[in-house]
Amino acid sequence: MRTRRARGTTLLETMMAGAVLMLGLVGVVQLIISSMNQFGNSTARMTGQVANADAMADVLSMPFQAYSTFPLGSVIDGGVTTDASGRQYARTITIAAAGDGGVAARLVTVETRWRENLGPATVNRVARSSIFISELPDAGP
Repeated sequence: MRTRRARGTTLLETMMAGAVLMLGLVGVVQLIISSMNQFGNSTARMTGQVANADAMADVLSMPFQAYSTFPLGSVIDGGVTTDASGRQYARTITIAAAGDGGVAARLVTVETRWRENLGPATVNRVARSSIFISELPDAGP
């Protein structure tokens, strides 16, 4: 007696292959979404660092006498900037005394704050830079 060989694939095999393919596609889509979120967060971090560096450049461009007009411990509002995605970056400048003896000095700290979305959570980020600014007294004759 001769038996007939089955040709092609059964419905069950086709469904299993489709399920494996769908699982792979879901993984790829999740990977793409995750990479897009990470790109947005790294762009936000870079923008925050650049905003902080710009504020520090503004601080360095001021003469030392300008710092003496602010009371020590002053917190100055450095303004809020918004990037193309609508994320806001708030800057503050803090001035503190840092001199000893005859040297007048100030510790100037610039902080830039923003929020990042990490999945369902929102995280507060801070970029902080500090610099000592001093004015040496005249040496005299």
